[in-house]
Amino acid sequence: MAVTVVAGGAAFAAPAGDALAGHWEGALLQRGQALPIRLDFAREGAVLRGRFSVDRWRVMDYPLDAVKANGARVTFSLGDDGFTARLSASRMTGSFSGGDGTGTFELRRAKPAALPYDAIPVRFHNGGIVLSGTLAMPRTRGRHAAVVLVQGSGPEIRWGTNRYIADRFARSGIAALVYDKRGSGESGGDWQTAGFKDLARDALAGVALLAARPGIDPRRIGIHGHSQGAIVAPLAASLAPRRVAFVIAEDTAATSVRDQDLYRVTNDIDAKDWSPEDKIKARAMYALFLDVISGVRPYSELETASAAVKSERWFTALDLPPKADRVWKWYPAIANYDMRTAWRGVRHPVLLVFGERDALVPVGQSIRRLEDILDGTHVPYTALIAPRAEHNLTIHPRPGEPFFWWRAAPGIIDTVVAWVNACTGPGGACTAR
Repeated sequence: MAVTVVAGGAAFAAPAGDALAGHWEGALLQRGQALPIRLDFAREGAVLRGRFSVDRWRVMDYPLDAVKANGARVTFSLGDDGFTARLSASRMTGSFSGGDGTGTFELRRAKPAALPYDAIPVRFHNGGIVLSGTLAMPRTRGRHAAVVLVQGSGPEIRWGTNRYIADRFARSGIAALVYDKRGSGESGGDWQTAGFKDLARDALAGVALLAARPGIDPRRIGIHGHSQGAIVAPLAASLAPRRVAFVIAEDTAATSVRDQDLYRVTNDIDAKDWSPEDKIKARAMYALFLDVISGVRPYSELETASAAVKSERWFTALDLPPKADRVWKWYPAIANYDMRTAWRGVRHPVLLVFGERDALVPVGQSIRRLEDILDGTHVPYTALIAPRAEHNLTIHPRPGEPFFWWRAAPGIIDTVVAWVNACTGPGGACTAR
C-alpha cells in the first residue's frame, strides 16, 4: 500500500455522514496478517472528511480522499488504494484493493484517547509568505525545548509522519512545530519557485514563532529534517547559528543535488528487468538530461539523442519531463547546490540518521564526508544507521521474502527524542548562544 499526500472530501447524504462521523479502531487484514489502524471522520459543512492513523507506519491524522457515504455503504481512498465498507451503528466492515494487493478490514466505534498536550493551530510569516501549521505544546510547567520539523521534497502537508513525530516529541516534554510546506495545504507561496534558502528561511520563521512563546526556551530550539528537509535543516542552522541549538538530519547526502539525483535514478535503473545494454543506454540518457537541465550542455543534444530512441521501452520508462514542464524552471537553480557548504556553517550538535538500504542517497559516502566536515569544525555529532531500513526509514519485504506489513524502523523515533532530551537537558550541549 503506497501512501502519498492527498486531501479532499466529497458531498454526502447527511444521515449516513452523521452515522459515520467519529472515531473508529480496528485492523486491515491481508494475507493473514493484521495491521492495527485508526480512522476519524468528521463533517465540515456539507463535506465529510476522514483521517487515517497507524503507529506501525509512523502516520498520524493522514487525510483520506474522496470520502462518500450513501446509506450503509461507505467508500474512501488512501493513496492508490480504494476502500468499500458496510456501516452499522458501531461496526464497519469491508475490503480494499490497490497496487499491493487486496484485503479486508473491520473497525469498531471507539472513544479516542485524549492527547496529553495541546495541538494549537498557528500561522507565521516569511516575508510575504504565510505558513500554516500545528504546534504540539506540552502542558507541563516551565520552559520547554522545541523542534521545527521540516518537510521532504514535493508538496508536503503537516499531517502524516511529521505529525506523528511531533506527537512523540510533545509526549516527552518537547514542543514540536509541524507546518504545511509553502504552496501546500493551507500555506501560501509556491515550493516549485523556491530555492533552498527560501525553505530554510521558512524554517527559521518557525524558529522565531517558537522563540516568542512564553512556554518555550529560545536557547533550546532545533530543526529536524528528512530527505530534502535534511538539506534545508543545516542550511537554516548555518544562516542563524545563534538561534538554532541542534540539527537532526535523516537520510541526507553530502554531494551536489545533481549527483544525488543521478545516484537515485541509477539505482532505480539497475533494479529494472532490462537488458544490460538498455541499462547502459538509460544511465547515459539520464546523465545527459541532468547535464542539459543543469546548464552544462545545450538542449539540442538532448533533443537529438531522444529522437533516436523515443520508441525504446527504457526511454519511455525514464519519463523525462518535456521542456514545458515546470521542473525546467526550478531545477537549474538547485542542480549544482553542494550540500556540504551549509554543513561547514553548523555550530551546534548534530544527529545523523540513515537507513541501511537507502537507494536514494549514498549512505557510506555521506557519513564519511559529514564526519570529515564536523570533525574539522569540532561540532559534536552522532551517526546512526537503521538496519534494513529504506529511504523513509521504513522496512519492507524484499523480493522473495514472505509478505509482512511494512513498518517504520523500530526504535528510531524513540532514539531521536531521547537524544534531544539528553542534549537539551541539564548539562546537555544543545543550547544556542
